[in-house]
Amino acid sequence: MSIRTVIGMGVLVGSLALAGETPATPTADTAPAVKPAVGSGSSGTGRLERWVAELPSWLKLGAEVRGRSDNYLGLNGVSGRDNSYYLHRLRLNATISLAPWLRLVAQAQDAREVGYDREPVPYTVANPLDLRQGYVEAGASGNEAPWRVRVGRQPLVFGDMRLVSTSNWGNVGPNFDAVRLSLRQPGVRLDAFASLVGVPCAGFDRPRQDKMLSGFYSSFDIPRAPVTVDGYVFWKKNRQSVDLFTYGLRSAGKIPGNFDYTAEFALQRGRVTGQTAAAWAGHGELGYKFAVPRGSVRMAVEYNYATGDERPGDGRYQSFDQLYPTNVYGTAADFGWRNLHEPAASLEWQPDRKTKVKTVYHAFWLAQRQDALYTLTGAIFVSNPSATQNRVGEEIDVRWIRQMGKNLQLWVGYAHLFPGPYLKEAGRDAVGYPYAMWTFSF
Repeated sequence: MSIRTVIGMGVLVGSLALAGETPATPTADTAPAVKPAVGSGSSGTGRLERWVAELPSWLKLGAEVRGRSDNYLGLNGVSGRDNSYYLHRLRLNATISLAPWLRLVAQAQDAREVGYDREPVPYTVANPLDLRQGYVEAGASGNEAPWRVRVGRQPLVFGDMRLVSTSNWGNVGPNFDAVRLSLRQPGVRLDAFASLVGVPCAGFDRPRQDKMLSGFYSSFDIPRAPVTVDGYVFWKKNRQSVDLFTYGLRSAGKIPGNFDYTAEFALQRGRVTGQTAAAWAGHGELGYKFAVPRGSVRMAVEYNYATGDERPGDGRYQSFDQLYPTNVYGTAADFGWRNLHEPAASLEWQPDRKTKVKTVYHAFWLAQRQDALYTLTGAIFVSNPSATQNRVGEEIDVRWIRQMGKNLQLWVGYAHLFPGPYLKEAGRDAVGYPYAMWTFSF
C-alpha cells in the first residue's frame, strides 16, 4: 500500500472521532451527504450545530467535508500502471431569505488532491475555492411549492440521473448556469429550463457559450398506485457540431408481491458532426425485497442498452449521447450509457438502519465493434474497430456503507474488471479499484 493510500486511510480513520452513535438511515448511493439533526454527534459538533440553530431565522448555514482514497491497480486496463491518490472536498452552504417568497442560495466549494499522477492536475479533479452554486429563487419554499423560479448557477437533477444531473461522486462536478421554472400540483411535477454548461477552469468557473442544454421534464403519479410516469425532452446544442434532441419516457414504482421496477427509453434525433442522428437507449430493472432474520435483502436484475455507430462516417450517426449523467455502468472503469449493452444483477443487504452492503455483477458487450467503448464523460476508453469479438468483460462491485451518527458516513468498496476478448485484443488487462470515503456534514 502506497504512502498516499495510508494518508487517505489515516484521515478516514481519524474522522471517526467526530461522530456520535445516533442511528440514521444511509442515504442514496449518489448522494452520500447527510442532513443532521441539531444537537446530535459529539460535543464539539453539537456546539457548532447549536450555534447554527441560534442564527437569525432568515439565515441558514451548512457545510460538508468529504475525503476519498482512490487506488487503481492497472488504471484504464494498463498492466502495471497503478495510481493511488487522495481527494478532499469542502462545501460551505448559505441561504438568505429576503422575503417569504424570495431567497438567495450560495455554495462555495474547495476541491483538492494529494498524489494525483498527472501534471497539470485536471480542474475536474482539483479546483480550489470556487462558486459551485449561486442563484436567486422566487416562490414558496419547500419541494412541493406550487411554483418556483431559479436564476443562476444551480444543480440540475432529473429522474435516475442517467442523462442530466449534477454529479456528486466526482471531486468537482459539473454545474449549470440556468433559468428554471418548476410547477407542482398534487401528483404532478413540471420543470422547464435553459442553461449554459459550466466547465471547471482556473479561477472562477465560467459557463461555456458553446455548450447549451435546455429541456422540459414532467412527472406524474398514477392515482391509487405507487407508480410514477415521467416524460421529457432535452435539447443539446454545441455550436456547429451538435444539435441534438433527446425524447424519453421513464416509469418507476412498486408492484404487488414486494417487487419494484424501473423502465426508461430514450430516442435521439438531430445532427451531430454534420451527420443525421438516429440513436436510442433503454434501461430496465426489476427488484424484489424481503425480510431476513437480521434486516432486509433486495435482489435485482437489470439490463442496459445504448446504440453505437454501425458504420462511422456514413452520414448516419447512431452513437447514443448520454448528455451529462451521474449513473455509471461498473465502477472500475466508469463505462457510460453509449454503444453498450449490459445485463447486471445485484444483492443488497441492510442489516440495520445504519448499514448497507451491496454487491453487483456486470457483464459488458459493445453494441457495435466499429464504434468505441466510452466512459461516463463520453471519452473513449478503447477504440478497436478491427476487434473480432464485442465482449468487453465482467465486473464485480462490492461496497459497504455505514452511518456513524447523524453527521458522518463511511464508504468502503472494491471493484474489479475482468477483461474479455475485446479488451484483450486491444492490449488491455484487468482493473482493480479499492476505495474508501468519508463524508461529514451539518
